[in-house]
Amino acid sequence: MENTKEIVFVNYVLDNVHGFIGLTDIEDKIERLPIFKRLQDISQLGLVKRIFPGALHNRYIHSLGVMHVIDQMALHLKRFSNAERQLLRIAGMLHDLGHYPLSHDLEQVYDRKEDLLEADFPPVKEIFYDDLQNDINKIIGTSNSENTSEDFWIPQRELVVKGRFHHETVTTRVINASKSIYNIIVDGIKQGYFNDKKTNWDSSSDEDVKIFAKKIINDICALIQGNSDYVYEEGAFPEHFTAMLQMLHSELDADRIDYLLRDATFSGASYGSFDLGILLQNLDMKEYTIGKKSVWIVGVREKGIGCADQYMVNRYLAYTQVIFNKYTSIIAKMLREIVRWMMNNMSDNPFYSPDNMDRIIKQHEENQHYLAFTDSYFFNKLNAVEKIKHGCPDDIYYFIEQLRQFRALDVEMEDVFSGNEDIQKKHIKESEFYKNINKLFNNENMMNEEKGLYLLCKKKLTNHMPFNIFKKNFDKYSEKHERCLNYEMYKIDRLMDGLAVIFEDKEPILLIDSPRSMLSQFYDMQQIMVRKYVFKSCY
Repeated sequence: MENTKEIVFVNYVLDNVHGFIGLTDIEDKIERLPIFKRLQDISQLGLVKRIFPGALHNRYIHSLGVMHVIDQMALHLKRFSNAERQLLRIAGMLHDLGHYPLSHDLEQVYDRKEDLLEADFPPVKEIFYDDLQNDINKIIGTSNSENTSEDFWIPQRELVVKGRFHHETVTTRVINASKSIYNIIVDGIKQGYFNDKKTNWDSSSDEDVKIFAKKIINDICALIQGNSDYVYEEGAFPEHFTAMLQMLHSELDADRIDYLLRDATFSGASYGSFDLGILLQNLDMKEYTIGKKSVWIVGVREKGIGCADQYMVNRYLAYTQVIFNKYTSIIAKMLREIVRWMMNNMSDNPFYSPDNMDRIIKQHEENQHYLAFTDSYFFNKLNAVEKIKHGCPDDIYYFIEQLRQFRALDVEMEDVFSGNEDIQKKHIKESEFYKNINKLFNNENMMNEEKGLYLLCKKKLTNHMPFNIFKKNFDKYSEKHERCLNYEMYKIDRLMDGLAVIFEDKEPILLIDSPRSMLSQFYDMQQIMVRKYVFKSCY
C-alpha cells in the first residue's frame, strides 16, 4: 500500500471566488517566499482595471485559485494518489511564477519572433498599419509567411515547450534557479508527501532524496510548460502524467476555469461565469491507446456537453467584451509600444533587455532586481521618461502622456462583426470600411495624411477544427510536403489540448465533433473588431 502523507491543510487564504483555500505544509512554505509574494504586484489583467475599475485582482490569488481548482478536478476524477495531488497542487500554485509586469501585455514584447533591439525604431503609425495589414491578410488567406492562399493550413502541435521568453518558460527558469523551492521540495519528500507504491522516502539517504527532488522539479516544470513530449525520469512516480498535463494545459484546464470565474467576479461583467459544480461533476478520464502510445484523456461525459458549451461560449464572450474592449485593447497596444521604445532607446535607464532578463532571473535569490520586476517597475520607468533628455519621439511621448493621465485614445469609428471563415472573408473584401483601409495600404500619400490609428482584435470560439477537416488538411499537407509528420502524435495532441467528450464504450472525441454540441456548427465562429482611434498627429 502507498504510504503517502495525507493532504492536510496547515493554513488558509480567504479568496473572493473559492472561499477559504487550504495550504499544505509545503505550499505554506512556498507561499511565504518573496518570489511568490511578488505576484501580488502583478495584475491579472494588466491595465484592464482602468476601464473595469473593480478588476484589481492579481496573479498571486489567481495562482492559489488554480491550485485549488486543479485539486478539485483531481478529487472528482478519483484516480490520483495523494502524491500526484500534491504534485498537481504545486504545479498549479507555481504556474505563473515567472509572469511579467502587467501580465500578457509585456510578455508580448519579449516574446516577439524578431530581434527586440532595433537600430531604427519605426513610427507607431507604421507599426500599427503593418500589424493591421498582416492580421487582415491572415484572415483572408494572403499572408506572406510560409502559408500561402493555396496551402494555408500547416499542422501545429500545441502541447510543446514554448519560446525562450514565454512566461511558462520564464517560470521554469525561475523555479530551477530557486534554492528555496528546491529545499522545500527536499523537506516535503522527507516528510512523505511524495511516497509512492514502491518507495518510502522517509528513511532514504540525503543524496537519494536530493536526486529525487530534482526529478520532482522537472515534473513540475514539464506540467507548467505543457510539454507532452516530456518523459519523466526513472524513479519519478506520476502514473497519470498525461491527464495531469491536460488539467493545467487544455481548453478545459484549471488555469482557464479560475481566470474566467475570477475575471467575471472582479470586472463586474458576468461573461466568464459558468456552473463550475456541474462541470466538475461531469469530469471523467480514460486511458486510450493511440498508435503505439497509451494516454489518459480528460474531458466531460455526454451529459456534461451543455455545461461545456456554456463554458466555451462564456470564455469567448469574456474575451470579446472585456479583454478586447475597445479601450482596453488600445491601452494594451500603447503600453507595448512604449516598452519597446524604452528597451531600445533609454540608454541611461533602459527597460530590461532580453539579456538582462536572463541575468536577473538567475540571480533572483541573490538580489532584489527580479523581485522588483512588477507593475510598479513599469510605472516607475514610465514616469521617469523625459521627452527632451531621452529624445522621445512625439508619437511615443503622446502615448506616455495618455497613460500618465489615465486616458486611452478615443474611438472615431469601428467595425465589429462575427461569422465563420467564409463570412469573414466576404465581409473584409466587400465592406466599405475595409475598402477604405485597403486604399490606405496602397496609397502612401493617403496613409501619411491619415490622422487615426487602426487596431484589429479577433477571437474564435475554439482553436480546433472538426476531425474530418483536421484529417483532410493533414493528409493534404502530407501529400504536398517532404516533411514527414507523425499523424498519431498530432491526433493525441489534438485530443489532449482540446475539450474532449469521454464515452464508456468508444474513443473520445472533441466537443466540436459531437452533434449534441452547438460548437459542432459554430466551431469557426470568430468575432473581428477593427477600430479607428483618434491620434494626435505628430507629423
